[in-house]
Amino acid sequence: MKKGEVTREKILAVAEEIFSEKGFSGARVDEIAAASGVNKRMIYAHFESKENLYKDILHRVYGRLVEMESSQNMELPADEVLRVNISNAFEYLSNNPNFVSLVMHENLNKARYVDSAGIVPLKSQSVVALQKVLQRGIDEGIFRKDIDINEMVFAINMFAFSYFSNIYTMPKLVKIDLNDADARKRRSAMVADMIIGYLKQN
Repeated sequence: MKKGEVTREKILAVAEEIFSEKGFSGARVDEIAAASGVNKRMIYAHFESKENLYKDILHRVYGRLVEMESSQNMELPADEVLRVNISNAFEYLSNNPNFVSLVMHENLNKARYVDSAGIVPLKSQSVVALQKVLQRGIDEGIFRKDIDINEMVFAINMFAFSYFSNIYTMPKLVKIDLNDADARKRRSAMVADMIIGYLKQN
């Protein structure tokens, strides 16, 4: 990469960590500049504003998620697609805690930057792909015909995300280490069983 691209990537990597820890309001451009070893003016030269930098970070973390989702084999039987989708979601969120933190911060901001960061058209392709799999499962008689596809898309996404958004609080209440890899696999398998069992329910 050219020097300018290297600098930009360095800024983005550091900014992602700081924004995920402190959110948009808590993060400071001075802190990002110091941590990335660049002049503050260089950040403004690349991104123009703290807001633009933050929106680039949001697009960056959602982009990685969509890239993972788009790599899945959607031609498998519909129930198997869902099982793999749920397993991959748990694995991705486990390996990308910044995504969870940034989404939680953005919810506190009432999704202030989601539209202007271009998240909706980016993530929509994954949503549409999942909707098509569910519809295919209905058409092929694998899933029951009375399901609400949009509700199922929401449920599939939220079961995985809520595990990680509560990864520190729930262990205090239920005495289970949610950071344990075996516990995570058990939860992923149970969620897949619940979702698919509901979809196949007569």
